[in-house]
Amino acid sequence: MRPQVIAKAIRQPNAGCDAIPPSAKFVDVEIRTIKCEIIFHTKNTKVYAGDVMLKDAFDFYYKATELKDLLRQGAIQWNIDKKRRESVAEHTYGCMLLAISLQAELKIDVDMEKTLEMLAIHELEELFIGDITPLNNTEKADLTSKARKHIYELVKNLNSCDRLMNLTDEFNAQLSSDAKFAKAVDKLECVLEFKKYQDLGQVSLSHLKPEMLENKKLKTFVESGKYDLADIFFLYHLPAYKDYGIDEEFWFKNLKPLKINKKNLV
Repeated sequence: MRPQVIAKAIRQPNAGCDAIPPSAKFVDVEIRTIKCEIIFHTKNTKVYAGDVMLKDAFDFYYKATELKDLLRQGAIQWNIDKKRRESVAEHTYGCMLLAISLQAELKIDVDMEKTLEMLAIHELEELFIGDITPLNNTEKADLTSKARKHIYELVKNLNSCDRLMNLTDEFNAQLSSDAKFAKAVDKLECVLEFKKYQDLGQVSLSHLKPEMLENKKLKTFVESGKYDLADIFFLYHLPAYKDYGIDEEFWFKNLKPLKINKKNLV
């Protein structure tokens, strides 16, 4: 006989687990994958959370994790000499680890929970507009605005929709301390990855193609004759992280000398 249903979660703002009696003490969770129905086992009965409660979460997960298969275009444009190239999802993971380490060491006053959430979703737009790099010479702001509509369609059925959209807008607006730190980490992670490629002999300025010099900022750095590729990447994105003490002096005296080689890569 079907157990007595003591509560049913209905999708509405702030619903979900709030619809389940606070007296219920969960000791196990059973997921019926065919109907996508979750049942909370309590001491004396079961709570059916509904057929669609998890479907939207799974739909979001499968779409968002397509970033695992989207390659970072910078590595392709610079023709990195590496069989397996980095995905956007791997970049996102690297950003989250870098944020954790930098915040702790530099004692940066930010909301880390929010910052990590922001970093976790900050590349969702690339599902719809692709991975745009400076070499594309494209005004990304216009594409970001269009991508926002697609991101909303992706998350609109989630109970966390408002929060995810607010985090997306906050990151793009770059007004809060959390958003600025997330952006700094986003840019610095890219620099560190290219520094690793250069240290391992997988890329250098010899990979430069004439059409790349259509980017005037890149052209200025290259024609100065003073910098290698890792230097250029660091200086190109310097405005994003210089306020955290990661400036030109720090790069040349501290960060660049930390050479990466195959022996210290696990």
